[in-house]
Amino acid sequence: MVSKILKVTLACLIIIFIGCKEDKPKTELKSTGDAALDQLNQLISKDTTDKTLYFERAKIFYANNYFDGAINDLESAIKLDSLQPEYYHLLSDAYMDYSKSKDGLLTIEKCTKLFPERIPSLLKLAETQLILKQYENSLATTSRILTINENTAEAYFMMGMNLRSVSDLERAKVAFIKATEIDPDLVDAWIILGQIYEDEKDPKALDYYDAAINVDRQNPSTWHSKAYYLQNNDRISEALSIYRQINIIDKNYLDAYLNAGILHLSLDSIPQAYEQFDIMIKVKPQFYLSHYYRGIANEMLGRIDQAKVDYETSLKLNGNFVKAKDALEALAAKASEPN
Repeated sequence: MVSKILKVTLACLIIIFIGCKEDKPKTELKSTGDAALDQLNQLISKDTTDKTLYFERAKIFYANNYFDGAINDLESAIKLDSLQPEYYHLLSDAYMDYSKSKDGLLTIEKCTKLFPERIPSLLKLAETQLILKQYENSLATTSRILTINENTAEAYFMMGMNLRSVSDLERAKVAFIKATEIDPDLVDAWIILGQIYEDEKDPKALDYYDAAINVDRQNPSTWHSKAYYLQNNDRISEALSIYRQINIIDKNYLDAYLNAGILHLSLDSIPQAYEQFDIMIKVKPQFYLSHYYRGIANEMLGRIDQAKVDYETSLKLNGNFVKAKDALEALAAKASEPN
């Protein structure tokens, strides 16, 4: 809200110019540097009764982790119109991300009381209960959804997530498979099925990872799941090939460079490992692991001074990273050894 600055005028001037209307000084809101936010601030300053303006501004606040602002705006929007479920959804998210889980749960519970058969809101409730490890309550909510619509794939997916969390893996697999039967495009269900079978050392895992890729070939995470499976099963060349494919799809996908670099280290292909870690640094200079692993590659290539700089940079970016500290101490110990 904009605070109004009132200009004090002398009484004599009011008397003299009684027939004239004095212009009120105009106040301008300070720019935030975000054009969309600046526009919303101006609009809200002129009209405090438009619920959609508060909601739109809350979305910007939430995206920028300004949870107090998001919560305040959403509460204002709800006061103006309490029958918009998406307001409650975002308010619940803001509370949850702000470590106010009780308020987050109460908010989405209130939403489902207002809209008792609205499936997206019930799914949101089940998800919130799952996050809070209220597995029985979350399962009860998924059952409630299925009584409304027995073909809700997301409800079976949420059921599988709960059952997996309590280690009821056989029933979890049934739930995830049912979810994919209803909605074959449910990528996460295919990936999780792959993970469950991989944990059981069942090669069927690869079939599920391939199914995920077939659903969304432009999604790096589907390829990553398969590559990681191959990596863990000593199919290194195949894994490296997929990591290269991932970075064709998304050149900013850091995990592909990281895993490929680590695999090259394991193969003693140090120049190739260095190249992967160096690309990581160019993509995201503030990522401490990139510098640490490039330091390892530099050290193995005999470039001790460069390795030291990399370890120091890694530690500067993450002061609690013990491995970088240990690496620096090891370099210092080697340097102090007699020739």
